[in-house]
Amino acid sequence: MSTSNRNKGVLPTAPPDQFVGFWQRLYERIAPYVTSGLLVLIGVVVLIVGGWGVAVWREGRRERSTEQLGRAIRIAEAELLPATEKDKEADDADSDIPRFKTAKERGDAVLQAVGELDKSFGGTPAAQRATILRAGVLYDQGKYAEAEALYRQFLAGKPSEQALVALAQEDIGLCAEARGELDAALAAFQAQQLGNFYRERSLWNQARIYTRKNDKKKAIEIYKDLLSKAAPQSALRDDVANRLAALEQ
Repeated sequence: MSTSNRNKGVLPTAPPDQFVGFWQRLYERIAPYVTSGLLVLIGVVVLIVGGWGVAVWREGRRERSTEQLGRAIRIAEAELLPATEKDKEADDADSDIPRFKTAKERGDAVLQAVGELDKSFGGTPAAQRATILRAGVLYDQGKYAEAEALYRQFLAGKPSEQALVALAQEDIGLCAEARGELDAALAAFQAQQLGNFYRERSLWNQARIYTRKNDKKKAIEIYKDLLSKAAPQSALRDDVANRLAALEQ
């Protein structure tokens, strides 16, 4: 019989996974000697061991993706050259982060790091958060529409961190404002206020837009409300007071 006839109608089989193959061979050896109840018990053990292996794999993947996100953040925060002696010492302690001559070089490095993270660990929480880093670089490069699309992509993933949701909403507003789309910016800044969270920042952004829309009355109203309710240590208090004084002149 020819080789072709022997193989006719037979699909090639892939080599069995090492782990699955071990349990299959074990089952074939003991099956004739055990009761059905014991076989069920063995099956449960296999499921437990297999589930543990998956959990370990997922945890390792989560840790590696978080490490890669941390590196991308450190790149984004790296100071530009020239460096002081103190900075050089810090570089020696963190040698995996290069120094950059220009903001563009640093931004390109962030995009590369985020791209590698997404390629290796796409779908992880770390990859989702890295979307904000990528969008921030695009915003700095003046690519406002592309940046906004990424911020919206981040929000579509329904992140649980309220702070990141509020920041993404603010950045959507900043993208619209940079394009001169003031009504869209105002809507985004209004959405930024989640309960009392980021209330001051949201209202501060709204007042700035009303000023640009030549609605001084509304801007003054918001600034006064902010001053009356802002905590004494609020980082925005001095800026609000100065803006209010300028509008009331």
